[in-house]
Amino acid sequence: MDKNTKILISEIPGEWTERLRSGKTNIWNACSHGRPHVNGLPEVRLDPPEVGLYAESIDGAWYWVSGCAKCNGTGEKWSYSVCDKHNVCRLCSTHRSKLTETPWGHPEGFTCKPCQDAEDAVEKAEALAKVAERDYDEWDYRLQDECKCPHCATVIHIESEDYGDKNMSCDTCGGEFELVTEYTVQFTTTVIGERITALGSRRGQGGHQHPQDG
Repeated sequence: MDKNTKILISEIPGEWTERLRSGKTNIWNACSHGRPHVNGLPEVRLDPPEVGLYAESIDGAWYWVSGCAKCNGTGEKWSYSVCDKHNVCRLCSTHRSKLTETPWGHPEGFTCKPCQDAEDAVEKAEALAKVAERDYDEWDYRLQDECKCPHCATVIHIESEDYGDKNMSCDTCGGEFELVTEYTVQFTTTVIGERITALGSRRGQGGHQHPQDG
């Protein structure tokens, strides 16, 4: 595919502005639940003449242009629309159409399952070898600022909304472990009414008057 591809879409008037994508399909004036678009224009769905193209408005007209980062040579991650030639595993170049299992997404395209399994095996071996360099001490995994797998020491990020005690499995080594979320007790105090001070106390004592003898 040529990065300079620019094919006029004669079916779409240049003044139309409401366009979205559903997979490779470009939709102008999309209907919602069977109801016409609020702009009153008819819905039109078009697939590009070639995989990797998408519709873009340029100088008041719609054109099919290349959305494949590799064809365009931009170096960008997550191509807007991958062409057929580059729709392959980033490691072994197996075409997506030849896959028998769901691949893993990747900024440079995708990784087929066999290649991902191989990468995971290497990562697991490296993590276990690194942690084996020192004797295991359970205190290295207690009261820590971050969750670490007690098998391979991989740091596991946990969102605050997921805090809590639970059983987990490490994505790196596959080891299972129990996670206990530890909480630190802290206290906050605020004054009720007027704050009592030493100066205020002395004023109260000195202000008391005794009646004089007449």
